[in-house]
Amino acid sequence: MKLFNLISVLIVLLFFGCKDPYKTTPSVVVNADSKTVNTNSNQLHAVIVKEILPTANYTYLQVLEGEKNFWIAVNNSDAKVGETYFYVGGLLKENFESKALNRIFDELYLVGNLVSSNHGNQLNSNNVNHENDSKSKSIVSNSIKPNIVTQKGSIKISEIVSNSKKYEGKTIQIDGECTKINVGIMGKNWIHLKDGSKDDYDLVITSDELVSVGSVVTIKGDVVLNKDFGSGYKYDLIIENGVLVK
Repeated sequence: MKLFNLISVLIVLLFFGCKDPYKTTPSVVVNADSKTVNTNSNQLHAVIVKEILPTANYTYLQVLEGEKNFWIAVNNSDAKVGETYFYVGGLLKENFESKALNRIFDELYLVGNLVSSNHGNQLNSNNVNHENDSKSKSIVSNSIKPNIVTQKGSIKISEIVSNSKKYEGKTIQIDGECTKINVGIMGKNWIHLKDGSKDDYDLVITSDELVSVGSVVTIKGDVVLNKDFGSGYKYDLIIENGVLVK
């Protein structure tokens, strides 16, 4: 299963990875002596935050993974000292200069998304259902109206919601932008998709796949109605056993 997840992550990063936000933001620059080092882009990291240095556009975090202390930089984050977070890959920069901090980091990893390890507890405290699940803290896409190209055989989210009884128990294919992902809850990853056809409605898919927030994907899965997982995970409509098609 670990090998399967690693292969899935690699495919997602190669084809659907988000653009590197650090390339166009003037407040974070790399000096002339900076060096980029190739890293294992499909590795899933679990880190504990030791120190936080916020700036206007980015947050610099000193983290601990196993016995290794190092620095990462992410988009503005509400990370907290002492808590555990997950991320995939990370681009290693040597002699990385932050003008905002007036500091050069010997080594720094540029990280796209951080996912909190306690999503389950946050969701449970809200006693969420499908409609208010978005209140949980997680990494969320900034896209307002995703530009989704409908693939052959795909069904719009609005159609599934409006005619849920028709699709109950069937395997369907949908296209959408990943607006949020909760990793490793109850042994599954919880992927939220929007396609713009149903206002701000995001459809939840449980899957073994890892998907980058902001990426546009095509997923097949089984339509399930009135699903109660317990511990506050209750959905009028959910897609289970999600598998990436594209």
